[in-house]
Amino acid sequence: MILTSIFNTVEFYVIASVIAAAVVALSAMPRRTREARQFTLDADLMPGDPDEDPMLWFRVRPDGRVELRRTGLAGVGDEGAAVLEIEVAGFDVVMNERLRPGRGPAVGQAVWTMDFFGREYYHISYRSDSTGRFASLTLHVRPGIEVVKPLVQ
Repeated sequence: MILTSIFNTVEFYVIASVIAAAVVALSAMPRRTREARQFTLDADLMPGDPDEDPMLWFRVRPDGRVELRRTGLAGVGDEGAAVLEIEVAGFDVVMNERLRPGRGPAVGQAVWTMDFFGREYYHISYRSDSTGRFASLTLHVRPGIEVVKPLVQ
């Protein structure tokens, strides 16, 4: 009788409410993410057709490095530059392309090689502010994998 009378006290309901509020507060906390890593890579400019449709070609090499080939690179001469600013936060990757026109004959492709990816699935967002184009894709980093994605406006 005395044990069941505790369920009728105010103190019991106050303690139960505090415990319930603590459980809700812990479940509402944002998950902790790893610190973002940032990289800046210069491209190797290659000859190609600058007037073709802009595309991204991701290829995972046998050694695990990822090669990114950007085609349809209009308005960039062989003395120009294509720089890729990359932010990796966990498995989310944001790539920002920066183009500098430069002089000389036009090139059509830029190639970057990245060696900081692990053997996982990555969600990649690619933006080119100078052209206003973007792409979004998932890349499974395993040797032999190739992903082709058009850059859209």
